Amino acid sequence: MIGERKYFAISIKHTEYKWKFGKPCVLWGFKRTSDEEKRCFAGYTENPSRAELYAEDDFIKHGYGMDIIKPTPVEMTVDLCKKWRMYDTVLVDAEQYIGYCKMAYIPTE
Repeated sequence: MIGERKYFAISIKHTEYKWKFGKPCVLWGFKRTSDEEKRCFAGYTENPSRAELYAEDDFIKHGYGMDIIKPTPVEMTVDLCKKWRMYDTVLVDAEQYIGYCKMAYIPTE
């Protein structure tokens, strides 16, 4: 469903330096907004409980081009940064990213 806010936006540009599987990623949005508020496109965090949740089309609606944001979500994989480095940012299902954090003992609060 296009309008459902269920994705974290991972900044490949900010994450890839010295990143390896098992480390936290840099997430867009320093604060989480309610559904009625405008989405937060400012700042970054590694804390998934504070990071903004996005719908699949939020970045495009906000004016970001497909050269910046991959238009469809991707899987959280070992080669995430290497595979998607042609984009500044990719969307990953929030539940999948939280599962990754739990598996890697990355704090989610």
